[in-house]
Amino acid sequence: MGLGPDGTIWGGEVLLGDYLGFERRGWLTPVAMPGGDRASREPWRVALAQLDAAGLGHLADELFGTRPLAVLRQAIRAGVNAPLTSSAGRLFDAFAAVLGFEGAQTYEGEAAMGLEARARPDGVAYPLGGTQGNIETAPLWREWARDRDAGLSAEVMAGRFHAGLARGFAARARALVEAGEADAVALSGGCFQNALLLDLTLAALGDVPVLIHRRTPANDGGLALGQAVVAAARAVSG
Repeated sequence: MGLGPDGTIWGGEVLLGDYLGFERRGWLTPVAMPGGDRASREPWRVALAQLDAAGLGHLADELFGTRPLAVLRQAIRAGVNAPLTSSAGRLFDAFAAVLGFEGAQTYEGEAAMGLEARARPDGVAYPLGGTQGNIETAPLWREWARDRDAGLSAEVMAGRFHAGLARGFAARARALVEAGEADAVALSGGCFQNALLLDLTLAALGDVPVLIHRRTPANDGGLALGQAVVAAARAVSG
């Protein structure tokens, strides 16, 4: 995640660019992080915001009814200590929370890694909406709600979540290559440390040329190297 020029916390996006600049072509629906950084440690907070944004507040009440939901909802409405983010990592946290992850994370990525570990893909993917710009997450949540009502296992739902993100982002990246706007797709960011997400995304991209991390990490270590490369390229170009 990182603060974008529009004042929201970026992440979960499709960027078109080179060493000198970029355009943000797609991003997950920005959703509040009630409590700010605390929401990164307590996934149920982001799950509340995600479910409310998808029109599924009654499920938040059912799942997290012992939490101070009214206070947090008021904070979200007022925009007080509830910054908006499009982060894919926070979406992973939220989905882990609705599948039973409780309390606070004891280390970064704990909820997401647990979600990956229990996922059992079955060939079905939760849908992402939108055509340009905003990548809508509400369809994903509504389909999950139907599966939950039908009694599907958490393992299958976790698999469908991974497949949904993989196919949704792959489709948007592939479209840029097919339109001649890009030569290849680079899969980067902390979420691509998730081997299942990476494998599913590669499969969804098919024969599109893909760049993945091999010698540098996909998270902050790779980001630091990328920043240095961009700075050098801009210095050389004048």
